[in-house]
Amino acid sequence: MRRIGRISSFLLFIGLPIISGFVTPLAVSQTSQLQHGRPSTQVWSSVSVDAVEIPLKKQQPTIAENPLQRFSTEYSRWTQEHYLVMAFVQAATLPSLADLSTQSMELASGTAGALNIGHVAAMATVASTMSGVMNAIWLRQLEDRFPGKETSMVITKTMIHAVIIASIINSAYLVGVPLLTDHVFCSDHSAWLSSLLLHSHNTFDWSILRGGWTWDEFVILTKLEVAMFIPYNTLAFKYVPPSIRPLTHAAISATFNVAVSAVTLGYFNTWCERAMQHMPFLS
Repeated sequence: MRRIGRISSFLLFIGLPIISGFVTPLAVSQTSQLQHGRPSTQVWSSVSVDAVEIPLKKQQPTIAENPLQRFSTEYSRWTQEHYLVMAFVQAATLPSLADLSTQSMELASGTAGALNIGHVAAMATVASTMSGVMNAIWLRQLEDRFPGKETSMVITKTMIHAVIIASIINSAYLVGVPLLTDHVFCSDHSAWLSSLLLHSHNTFDWSILRGGWTWDEFVILTKLEVAMFIPYNTLAFKYVPPSIRPLTHAAISATFNVAVSAVTLGYFNTWCERAMQHMPFLS
């Protein structure tokens, strides 16, 4: 027993300097961290945990973020932080491409002379302001006024959008697109102001604003609106988050804007006649 006690005293005598050699740098490291304003708990946890656990566990490899996931994350952030700006950009881009597609089809068939850039600009202007910004504001107001996804709320929002909001937007297309094409985005700007004002009475010539709107064209767009957007809005108000609706609405509107371009350019009746020739059962 005496021999064991002597051996223990000898090991303790040797071990104390070794232990103090490890403890002293840790104390110095803690003091240095405290001088820099860091809490001591962070130092001790990092030293004690890392010193024990790093050799025992393997680091998991980080999974690179999918580009599609990155785009979805950034898009969600932009739609929340810049709701109206994103609605404006989306509604300006997709209808412009739709109008270019309409004119390209007519150019390919040989019935159109040249690409009308002024009409593309007019479509982008009306679409970005009415189908984009104003529609986004109205959709948010509808959601605030009639919140929830109950069937009664969905039907109410769908009918208000189809009867009131859609009628305003369609009228804006029928009036604004010909007006902007013929008087703003045209090659001859010299007659623009003189055509707006009558020389004799110096009063506003309202016939210029009424020139693009006709009852027959309004009925055509209304029928297309009912056929496309009532089913879409019924699903959108039920399942699509409000921040994403301007994008999905712009995507659906791109198809609708092909018909709007055909109506405002005078191609729609020709398209209907061609459809009757190839599909006689429609008549």
